[in-house]
Formats: sequence, structure tokens, C-alpha cells
Amino acid sequence: MRLCIAICTRERPKLLRTCLASVCAQAVPDGISAEIVVVENHDMDVSRPIALDVAAQTGWTIHYVLEPELGIPFARDRCGTFAAAEGFDRVLYIDDDEIAHPGWLTTMIEATRQYPAEVHYGRVIYTYPPETPTWMVPKQVNKRPTGTVLAKAEGHNTLVDTKVFRDPDAGGFGLHFDGSMRFTGGSDTDFFTRVHDAGGRIVWIAEAIVEELVPVNRTRFAWQLNRTFRVAGNISRLHEKRAGKPKAALRSFLKGIGRIAGGLFVQLPMSAIFVVSPERGRRQAFKAAKQLASGLGSLAYLTGYQQQPYRKVDGG
Repeated sequence: MRLCIAICTRERPKLLRTCLASVCAQAVPDGISAEIVVVENHDMDVSRPIALDVAAQTGWTIHYVLEPELGIPFARDRCGTFAAAEGFDRVLYIDDDEIAHPGWLTTMIEATRQYPAEVHYGRVIYTYPPETPTWMVPKQVNKRPTGTVLAKAEGHNTLVDTKVFRDPDAGGFGLHFDGSMRFTGGSDTDFFTRVHDAGGRIVWIAEAIVEELVPVNRTRFAWQLNRTFRVAGNISRLHEKRAGKPKAALRSFLKGIGRIAGGLFVQLPMSAIFVVSPERGRRQAFKAAKQLASGLGSLAYLTGYQQQPYRKVDGG
């Protein structure tokens, strides 16, 4: 197998160096040819010195490619098309704010033999800053066994057969990330949903773990609620792409009303446990607030409102 490990980045040099170090520390199984591509979503070589430096120190082959069209869908798509054009069999995505755990690469490669599929989707563990309120930190448990077949995946920690990107006349699916979602988020879920719809098999690999370093700004209450609001709207737009606007609108209306009612009349009253357990009360109130934000996000879809948080670099 020829494997291309792909890292998208934009003006986050420290995070990129840490990510590269964790990837280059991986053991490469016998019979596997592995190289790295760093795709900089920029029109300037901001991170080229880092890629060259890490390559010189570790002996890994690191390709550095510019993708000047701003937006994570374009950067992720460049990773896939680069890997396909260069003759790699698979492309393994890892975000620049993630650290690969020991054995990650070997686990993913073994999964291709044990669970044949077009996509292998690994687990992400989130590490929060020490000042994060404990009631905000979610419980992180693996919810499904390895080998579970899924209908979608996300773009981080995902191993993809490059035939997904190849043209149909070359035996591929001819699929690409949707550039119209460049600043909204959700383009990865949309892409892998379409892979599934095209007949691609997506399999969960719980033991292939990467760790995401959560920046401080993402631990703010307002940021958390805003993200929940945005994700609900994005999900509605994904349903529109698959089922049409009328069905998506009906679903969003029912989901929105249901979540708001549940947040107000079920989740929020349960936060009264604060009287005897302040920690549990705060966690429950946070859960209620997120459910309300999700409901409002679903209803906001009906108005055509759409946030574009990825116009600026976050976490750099």
C-alpha cells in the first residue's frame, strides 16, 4: 500500500509542528510506503519552512502544496486529488490541531485488512485547557464497537481510498468536497454522506485515536452555544441536499420546536438539582441551553440565515 498522510493547515505553525511530530513518530508497518502532504490553505508559503525542517530531522518525505482558494473543503479536496494523482492508494486525514496517539498508523492500516471499506473513521479525544469549567467538559466514551458500519463520517482521523476522488472512467466515484460550504462548516459530513450514498463503505475504528487540543476561546459559553446553533442549521442544509427543501423544512420545523420544548420543559427544570449538587446542576443547565440553541438553529434554517465562522483562522 502507498499511503499519503494529509494535513490541512492555515497560519497555525506551532500546531502544525506538533501534529507533524506525532505523525513522524509513528511506526510504519512492513510493506507500507508512507509519505506526508501538508496542504496550506493560503497563497503564501507560510509553513513551508516547518515542513522542510521536520522532513530533514525525521527523514520522512513531506510534500508541501498550496491551495489558494480559501476554505477547508478546497484544502481537503486538494489532499485527496493530490494523493490520487500521485498514485497513492489511500489518504489518511489528520487535522493540524490534532496529535496522533502511538500505534495510530498501524491500527488504521490493519483495519483495512480486517474491515475492507472505502473509508475507515477513527476516534478523536478532546483535551481541554485546565481552566475549562468541569461542567462544560463532556464525558468521552466510545459509543460503538470497532467494525460498526456508518452512514457518515467527519474529515479528521479518516482513512480514505483514493478511488473516491478518481473519475468514474478510471473506476472511481468522482466525488469532491463541496466548495459552497467553504466557511460554514459541515462539508466533511456532507462529503462522507455522499460517499455512503454512492455505495462506499464507512467503518468505525475505535482504537485509531488522535487527540485534539481545544483552544481556550472554544471553552467559552457563548462559543459552545453558537457552535450548537450552527451545527443544527448545517444538518438541515445537508438534509435539503439529500431530500429536497420541502422535506428539510418540515424536519427542521419539527426538530426545532421539539428541541426548544424539551429544553424549556424537560432539561431546564432538571437543573434544579443544583440545590443539592451544584456541579450536576450546572452541567444540566448547560445541556438545556445547548438543546435550546440547537432548536433555534433548526428554526433559523427556515429563514435562510447561515453563519460563516471559518472566514477567519481559529485557534492559531
